[in-house]
Amino acid sequence: MSRAEEQFFALLQSGLWGTPVDTSLFCRDTDWPAILKIAVMQTVSGIVFDGISGLSSELQPPATIMRRLYQTVIRIEQSHELFNERLTRMIALLQSGDVHPILLKGQGVARNYPNPVRRQCGDIDLYIGKKDYKRACELALGRGIVSNGILESHKHFHFDWDGVKIELHRVVEKLPDPFKNKRFQCWTQYHLQKNKLNVWNLNNTEVLLPPANFDALYIFNHAFHHFISDGIGCRQLCDWVMYLHRFHAQIDRQELMKDLNDFRLLRAWQIFGYIAVHQLGLTKEEFPFYTDKFREASQKIILRDILLLGNFGHYDPKWKTRPPGYLSGKLHNFRMKNRRALKLFSIIGENVSLYYIYYLVIGMQQIVNDKFNRH
Repeated sequence: MSRAEEQFFALLQSGLWGTPVDTSLFCRDTDWPAILKIAVMQTVSGIVFDGISGLSSELQPPATIMRRLYQTVIRIEQSHELFNERLTRMIALLQSGDVHPILLKGQGVARNYPNPVRRQCGDIDLYIGKKDYKRACELALGRGIVSNGILESHKHFHFDWDGVKIELHRVVEKLPDPFKNKRFQCWTQYHLQKNKLNVWNLNNTEVLLPPANFDALYIFNHAFHHFISDGIGCRQLCDWVMYLHRFHAQIDRQELMKDLNDFRLLRAWQIFGYIAVHQLGLTKEEFPFYTDKFREASQKIILRDILLLGNFGHYDPKWKTRPPGYLSGKLHNFRMKNRRALKLFSIIGENVSLYYIYYLVIGMQQIVNDKFNRH
């Protein structure tokens, strides 16, 4: 790990936990542009800013860099407030049609951070369920909320509402193995029953949230899904870490172990768990089923991939060579997934093989939907 990467993780941990930064790492000249570039790639600039704020003034970046960073943080905070406003308005709209959505990830996990407004927003995911899905989509369309960029995938109806991406989910997720997926759908229905949900009061609006055992696994599975596909940034792992920290006492570990084994996720869980503990600062006691037996794979393959490719793999230089055409672009993505599958096969072969086939099938279905079934 480079010096800038070590410094980045020291600042990130300080921002996550409110702990002092190891100042010995900053006793010499510090390459602040390199550190802040990593923070941007990993979409954790706001959290790193909190870590930097804990340094003495002589160790902090020059004033010009601090001003630019502060402007970035202000934009992150404004985005957080905008997302909360959109979330409450969308929930009120759906409830007016007797639809009661469940918030997945996003603003719901942001509240687990010591400073929620510093977590960078992505989108708003609302689980509707198959029964009310069509009515929810009609409500969004009927009230004129949908402005442009409407698309529908096998999982959700997604659209842009004046700069905020919203997804209305008919299903939470689909697993690539049809047998495991059938079990996962039953597992989802079991956990997302009304009497098991948590309630978060946001701006006088009741926001429904999943229970602890559901989110502990789901937040990880979602990040892992994206990691196999294109890559992830530290923000996705920070969401998982902060959730495990806040709800570790409520998680039924025996049940979680059974679920991880049922969905063949235990090995991946433990590989990423090494990063959760050693790079992000979660205690071993708060991480279920910690082991260091995957240390080498975790550091040399997984962590290196995260640092190189950044948030959802957006910094992979191969994206720059993607051709502009729709079908030629899809073919380019297919080739990239081929290379990524080969790279990851040695460490998480079973998961990669299944997801590869899954993405191939879903990708073909998406092409058909985009071309012929667009709303």
